[in-house]
Amino acid sequence: KPDPREIFHELMRPYQTLHDYTVTIQAKVTMQALRIPDFTATLYFKKPDKFHIETRNFAPIPRNSGVFNPFQFDPEKNRIAYEHGENLNGTRAEVFRVEPRQSDSRIRFYYIWIGGSPKRILQMENHSYKGTKMLVRPSYKYVQQGIEKWLLPEKIHVHLTFPEGVRSPDSTSLSVKETPFSRGLSGGDDMPGEGDIYITYSGWRINTGPDDRLFQKNQRR
Repeated sequence: KPDPREIFHELMRPYQTLHDYTVTIQAKVTMQALRIPDFTATLYFKKPDKFHIETRNFAPIPRNSGVFNPFQFDPEKNRIAYEHGENLNGTRAEVFRVEPRQSDSRIRFYYIWIGGSPKRILQMENHSYKGTKMLVRPSYKYVQQGIEKWLLPEKIHVHLTFPEGVRSPDSTSLSVKETPFSRGLSGGDDMPGEGDIYITYSGWRINTGPDDRLFQKNQRR
């Protein structure tokens, strides 16, 4: 039986030299009855959990999956239990249940499928306190800078399932830039039952040292 702490420490180990990153994301959102234009944004991340999104458009970004944080599932900050092993699209995967310890977490628990060599997150399912569920499937590529290289996301597909009666995506699991569109959603229209977000990452820049002031307006994850 796999040791959860050992597995998740192994996941974090290759990223110990990654202190921050900047990356361009392009996203396509498909939701029933909602027309959201494709958008481009610049995403900034700083260890351990600061992030900032820069865009001129309405940009619904999944808080806990669209922002890549290799330290998100630190065993010191989460309760982790082994569930079972299974075959996921032809790859052997070990499934874990992860519960964040912080009291202000929007996510009640995650199921995480880990496999491959080196080990990586193959799939993730988030369950929020408000009932929103996200199934996240990432693909990866190596990004080299100088003599170092890291396995980083290339694409992510997020399938969202909203509970009946949810009126605002930003109050559940999405980071959105305030726009008339998002205010309209908050103001009364029910969210559709399901939706998909497709995100592509490009132009990774690692350890550029962004100014801390950049992150002051964002809540930590």
